[in-house]
Amino acid sequence: MKSYLLRLMMVALMAPASVLAAPLQAVLVGDYRPLRAAEAEQISEGFEAQLLARLGTVLDSEMTLVGAKGQADLRAGALESGVAYYRSEVAALTSSEGGPFEWSDLAGETFCVTIGSPHASVVTARFGGIARSYPSAAQALIGLKLGECQAVVDDRLLLDKIARLPEWRRYDRLLPALPDSELALRIEAGDAALQRRVEQAVSGWLEDGQLADLTQHWVDEVAFQAYVLADTLDCH
Repeated sequence: MKSYLLRLMMVALMAPASVLAAPLQAVLVGDYRPLRAAEAEQISEGFEAQLLARLGTVLDSEMTLVGAKGQADLRAGALESGVAYYRSEVAALTSSEGGPFEWSDLAGETFCVTIGSPHASVVTARFGGIARSYPSAAQALIGLKLGECQAVVDDRLLLDKIARLPEWRRYDRLLPALPDSELALRIEAGDAALQRRVEQAVSGWLEDGQLADLTQHWVDEVAFQAYVLADTLDCH
């Protein structure tokens, strides 16, 4: 009997960490999904879903996105505490010919914005702009080209990239940086030990550039989807 129990203990110790680690459940908090590239994009396929999947790999656990907050080991999104995985100021991109020069020029004017974006209420409250919402950042960008708004309001992290692309040379004016407008999205674990491991993982990604690379991938994806939409418009 003792030898049998000893063998069981040895098998457990030799098993891979991924087998021993319990599965983790995560929930996305809030309606805003940064760098949303397409309307049909599933919540399980976007920027944050990929980030959480990588986190599961680092933690040697299977990561599953769930809808019920009470069941989740991790929460990600617009939270007051936790480790930040995404930061950006608010920005506005306008036409280089005849578009607004200042944020105050949006008073009484329509601006394009992604559904759920916290920037919508900021621009509405501070400057009296009128928000027109779109299912994705790519579609909000095309709204500007279609003349459905005077500016597209989104994260500066994204719009800085868009403004530099040749296909946006007629829509490459960025309004001045808006003070006190930084958006921070965070990951928070219910367990203190798990939180420390999450913070260590995200810190490592910041240092070695993995987080920047993943973010850039989704910036590029938004730019590509906007290009496809614009090309479709040009063909009609």
